[in-house]
Amino acid sequence: MPDESVEVDLENATASMSLSDVELRDFFNIPNSLMHGKSVPAVASFHMRWHGINKRVHLHDTKNHFEARFIEDNATIRWRAHEKGFTFVSAPAGTSTTVFAEIGTERNGVFF
Repeated sequence: MPDESVEVDLENATASMSLSDVELRDFFNIPNSLMHGKSVPAVASFHMRWHGINKRVHLHDTKNHFEARFIEDNATIRWRAHEKGFTFVSAPAGTSTTVFAEIGTERNGVFF
């Protein structure tokens, strides 16, 4: 069973999520995956971290019974995977630019 951890601290605008040694199948490309074609066993692990505050967003829609509080922020990810004869390791976390990242809470439907 893979190791996993999730931590969320919206007060300080941080969150993290990790999975280690997740067993999966490598289908090589999207069309092959959609057709459940040829694949090989693989194992992957990752660690994601959200941090900082670029913008706070509050949405409240009584007509559609939806409310959300989001923090637009930055995120980093460290990722690795391996299968027989092949290993992939991402660049170190923090070496690329965040395009969009967001953490927050939302309520809808009967929970509104």
